[in-house]
Amino acid sequence: MTLPDGVRWVSLTFVDVFGLGHAVTLPAERFEVAVERGEPIDGSVLEGRARRLETDMLLVPDPSTVCHPGGELARAVCNVVGLDGSPWGADPRTVLQQLEQEAGDLARGWTASAELELYLLDADDRPIDRGGYFDEIEGVGTSVVREASARLAACGVEVAACHLEAGPGQYEIDLAPLPAVSLADGLVQAKRLVREVAAERGLRATFMARPFDGRPGSGLHLHQRSAQLLDADGKLTAAGGSYVAGHLSHARGLSALAAPNINSYKRLHSGPEAPGAVMWAHANRAALVRVSSYLGENASIEYRGADPSANPYLLVAGLLVAGRHGVDEELELPPPLEEDLEGFDPAATDSVRFEPLPRNLDEALDAFTADDVLVDAFDHQLVSRLVDGRRAEVEEYRGVVTGWERDRYLDEP
Repeated sequence: MTLPDGVRWVSLTFVDVFGLGHAVTLPAERFEVAVERGEPIDGSVLEGRARRLETDMLLVPDPSTVCHPGGELARAVCNVVGLDGSPWGADPRTVLQQLEQEAGDLARGWTASAELELYLLDADDRPIDRGGYFDEIEGVGTSVVREASARLAACGVEVAACHLEAGPGQYEIDLAPLPAVSLADGLVQAKRLVREVAAERGLRATFMARPFDGRPGSGLHLHQRSAQLLDADGKLTAAGGSYVAGHLSHARGLSALAAPNINSYKRLHSGPEAPGAVMWAHANRAALVRVSSYLGENASIEYRGADPSANPYLLVAGLLVAGRHGVDEELELPPPLEEDLEGFDPAATDSVRFEPLPRNLDEALDAFTADDVLVDAFDHQLVSRLVDGRRAEVEEYRGVVTGWERDRYLDEP
């Protein structure tokens, strides 16, 4: 294929099972050969921090994803395949492509937009400004998100809006609706470009779920839509109700994909807009799933349980698997649990028993491995590498002595 004028290098990008980005950079004249034959790599890098044995694999660029926001470097998103060209089940992008095909009619016409939240920090890792929700501030922070949004647009990823979020130095970038694989590609690209633009200005962008005590966490909200799930008035169809019921039925196991690390659980259960229980609603922002039928044709099925550290390929795949199970089994959706004028308080509600979301990563991994529908949907290599790697993080964290512990117990008799 013909690369854009001025391109001298092409970065072949991919992610490991944890969603961490990797790349191999080739001279532009070698790109066409990589598309046709693949570029050899050590496939064990896909295991992230759970690396075991080296495995020779091939990177195969997807020409439709070539991104060139300017300069001599272009990028292309890749699949990782075996040396014989066969799909590899431990590659997150390949997994999503396969599960999207298996979802059949459910996936056709399915799109989702995304609210991606982040903090911008100075050289001392402090928030760069004291802004708040939708504040009108013209500064380096708005410059970063606008420039990153422009570069995303040049890569074919439309940004619907960007604005300040509730925390100081916290921003949100809203991606316009995309099909499943394109959405995951776009989220990976968005995080990469925000980090690059921030670094060019001497700043640091973090997508950590909750980087500061006493300040809002960062979420990744996905707004799902299709004619099969929502009618023209924005109301759930019968299939849409079962789709949401599938999300609720598998909510605890999905947490391992949506809130995938130890810090993720410092965000969940932590405030009025961070979900803590398995429930859905129309207006209640504490709900795990919110169906905004009041928006009519702009309504969506909003999943609010994820944060930006999630691997977007596995997150979207998990939502499709859970939703499809709900539709196939015609699961019944319970009544919504709405917020009243005094504010929603699950603890004060006697008539409904709430199933809590996992309180920590260990609980989430237990729920995931116990969920046969979710586990059986993924290749066993991917599941074992993902679970083993996260379990290792939990074990390492258990031995860490925090500043909170020293402050509280150092002088106790």
